[in-house]
Amino acid sequence: MSKIIYLKDGDDSNSQLIIDGEQVDATDYSVASNIHVIQWEDSKGEIEYNDGTPNKTITDISSFDFETKHANEKKAIADAEAKAISDAEASMTYAEKRAGEYPSIADQLDDIYHNGVDGWKATIKTVKDKYPK
Repeated sequence: MSKIIYLKDGDDSNSQLIIDGEQVDATDYSVASNIHVIQWEDSKGEIEYNDGTPNKTITDISSFDFETKHANEKKAIADAEAKAISDAEASMTYAEKRAGEYPSIADQLDDIYHNGVDGWKATIKTVKDKYPK
């Protein structure tokens, strides 16, 4: 479960949201105007009010939707990053892909020394077969 702190100073545009130590953009979150702070850890929390209303102990934070929105935002970012990597890899030529996987020159020379030219050719062939012309 998460540790959540939502602090509102004035209107929602001055809010701060921290989920598990990570500062989150709070502009998409809105709470009642009389709430000053919401604190949550594991399975319990507290709401502090700014209008004299007594603090309230809470056992459910789902109505504020902090965790769901945050998880969705993080997933969207991760998906976009994965797509960017996938697109970059897809645009690479076979030669660029091979270059990234060939052993270093020093390792290739060591391979020749220890395994002979035929052993070195087998190592190189593995990469060539993985990324054919």
